[in-house]
Amino acid sequence: MRQLFILLFVLGFPLMGQSQKIKKTKLPKWVHPITYESQKTSEDQGGYAYLLLDFQENIPEQELYRHYAIKIMNTEGIQAMSDIDVGYDPTYQKMAFHQIRLVRDGNVIDRLGESTINVFQRETQMERSLYDGSLTAVVNLWDVREGDIIEYAYSIKGFNPINKKNYATTFYQEYTSPVNRIYNRIVASPSKKIYYKLLEGATPPKVVTTDQTTEYIWDTDASRNMMYDTNVPPWYDIQKRVFITTFKDWGAVADWARELYTFPNEKLNISQELMITEEPIEERIVQLIRFVQDEIRYLGFESGIGAYKPNKPLKVYQQRYGDCKDKSLLLASLLQNEGIVSFPVLVNTQIQDGIQELLPSHNIFDHCIVYFNFEDKDYFIDPTSSNQGGNLENLSFPSYGVGLLVRPNENELRTIPETQKSQIIINEVVKIDSINGGATLDIETEYTGSKANYIRSYFNTTPRETIRKEYLNFYSNLYPNIQFAGEIRFNDGLRSSYNSVYIEESYILDNAWSATEEGLDYFEVYPLVLESLLNYPSSAQRKMPYYLGEPYSFSQKTSLELPENWPVENTDKTIKGDGFKYTNTIKGYGSRINIAFTYDLSKEVLLANEVASFQEKNDEIQNDLSFYLTHDPAMSDFKLSWISIVLFMVSLASGIFFALKIYKEYNPNPSGNGPEQAIGGWLVLPAIGLVLSPILLLVQIFDQDTFNHTMWSAFYNTESGQSTALLMLYTAEQCYNYLFLIFNILLIILFFKKRTSLPRLITLYYALSFVVPLLDLFLVEQLMPDQMGTIETQATYKDIGRSFIGALIWIPYFAVSQRVKNTFLRVYGHMEQLQTQNTIS
Repeated sequence: MRQLFILLFVLGFPLMGQSQKIKKTKLPKWVHPITYESQKTSEDQGGYAYLLLDFQENIPEQELYRHYAIKIMNTEGIQAMSDIDVGYDPTYQKMAFHQIRLVRDGNVIDRLGESTINVFQRETQMERSLYDGSLTAVVNLWDVREGDIIEYAYSIKGFNPINKKNYATTFYQEYTSPVNRIYNRIVASPSKKIYYKLLEGATPPKVVTTDQTTEYIWDTDASRNMMYDTNVPPWYDIQKRVFITTFKDWGAVADWARELYTFPNEKLNISQELMITEEPIEERIVQLIRFVQDEIRYLGFESGIGAYKPNKPLKVYQQRYGDCKDKSLLLASLLQNEGIVSFPVLVNTQIQDGIQELLPSHNIFDHCIVYFNFEDKDYFIDPTSSNQGGNLENLSFPSYGVGLLVRPNENELRTIPETQKSQIIINEVVKIDSINGGATLDIETEYTGSKANYIRSYFNTTPRETIRKEYLNFYSNLYPNIQFAGEIRFNDGLRSSYNSVYIEESYILDNAWSATEEGLDYFEVYPLVLESLLNYPSSAQRKMPYYLGEPYSFSQKTSLELPENWPVENTDKTIKGDGFKYTNTIKGYGSRINIAFTYDLSKEVLLANEVASFQEKNDEIQNDLSFYLTHDPAMSDFKLSWISIVLFMVSLASGIFFALKIYKEYNPNPSGNGPEQAIGGWLVLPAIGLVLSPILLLVQIFDQDTFNHTMWSAFYNTESGQSTALLMLYTAEQCYNYLFLIFNILLIILFFKKRTSLPRLITLYYALSFVVPLLDLFLVEQLMPDQMGTIETQATYKDIGRSFIGALIWIPYFAVSQRVKNTFLRVYGHMEQLQTQNTIS
């Protein structure tokens, strides 16, 4: 039904427009006839040149007049200017053409009488789900030739009644194209105070006063066009212009707006429908924000007064759609129902805090948001931001600068605080199976703040197959033979709190190595995401500010796991400049290499004199992003570590000595009182675990290349300042692994001999399996915080978690199980059988 209504709305206006005849009339009496005085143009002006812009507006008559004279320079100009189109709102405006003519070689050719004026509806903002109902009157000129001057004039009568006789406009005295003459005129009533402000060197008006009117006239030559540098901020405007208004201050604007944004007399309580009545007040606030952002779709019909006046909150709630005004008033009403002080706020998304340099005006705002105060703290919410996340302390918010609260006694613009910078945190693990072979790539990415909102919206609106294709195409720029190893996993579990999303990806890299011109094989690590963020347009001889975008923080850690030890020169590079800091850290740990990139953008706009240095350093950063792993057979030679041999022999000797001592001398009294039972039941599971553990531990020892001298060199040469501590920790790890291996073998023997010492010793075994890896991980993270990425750390915690669960199950089992007590009854040597017999008797 809603779709049918929209269709009728969109299609109905052209029919109504066709019934309106656009009049062809003489010039209104109040208009001053103006002519272009010069036809001087230059060949480099393009396809056409403006000879005259004549804009006159009559406030008492509520009528505006427009008059253009344009010279056609070439065929491109014919194509661009042969159609005259004028937009107007039929709900309160009427238009008429007064002149359409061609001037060719000094001869005037009238086209007004013979022209057909067609009326169409052109919804120019349909892609933004906004329908304003405006009509466009179109005249197609014929027989337009190079060198002709097209001159036409029209008027539109009727100001929006929502203005309530208030008035504001801006007259430009300079454009990005040359104009030979610009004539601006305002006709006002002497009783109506007009305020104006000259910006960027605009000329003051000539003021003519009579008993009936006061006229403000600007007549300027704008043949010098204003050229903008590339990538200027959206608020940057240095063209000569005059800002004109009838509002004396911002309080008058707030009073005007407050009559439009009226709160309902009855409470609109939807907490019960959302089933949040029992939730804490902070949670209810967040739920109401999410409801308006996500459940009330963005759609606006903004013809006439609808461009300024919001619909009633109940209507918006029932129809489940509305524009920024509708959604803001609805949310403010819902919050007020909860006892929260809340009001709509008018902002300008482009000019932002630049509106402080202008005069108060009602049409300077292009967006509406919401303010509320909770526990003596001010908050600002954009109700049109769907897929937003975070609790009240983690809500991201665009940089709108300042806004006008629509509430009683509001006389000034309110500064809108900036939110925390968004983050992109990437952790990669690349496992290379062989030199010049393949590899696997695991990526975990965390987005926070506005970046999280964008990614959340992307995943919620894009088919997964499209996402897979786009991701694969992105990484194929670096790895042409990349393939998926699994599905892309999207985790939004922290939306309601921290506002972060996680994406996990797994890939297979076939033929991951490339060849240099010298025939050496190499593997490249490159932060593709960072490169895309640093792709700023170049700008030579800058004279204007340069827009960098919203500040953010980026970090990427790539861990390379190699099939052999790999010597690498540890480096730590920093590049800093105005508004940014970049670091690149490379560290080698034997068969592991960690590469870390960070980039922090803290400035949104650069001054013109800062741009050259910024781009020079940005180029330096771009040249520093690549890390090449080049294979040289000479560096893969195995060098036996005598330190490892000595540690192994000492640990083996001491371990066997204490194992024999425990085996013979540690004989606790049996705790069972029944006949001896065979190994069975649940005891089979720990038996399997004990048998498999030595095999896994041996694989781990040899997989870590323990006996290679390069491992010791890597820790000794580390630049972290912790080389001694790292060597001691590595020594302790090796000794523990060897001793734990012997202890594991001892437990297997004691288990199958059903010795009385087994329950207590295996309890120690399970405790050590949990506590020692946890302590080791803690020490590693303290000494080498950049060695392990998030993915690897999580894998380690999973192993520790499994050990903890094993300890939680088996330690109590071996302590209280009657089967355990009746199974492990034997002691060492000749006393074994005797003690067993005594126990049975």
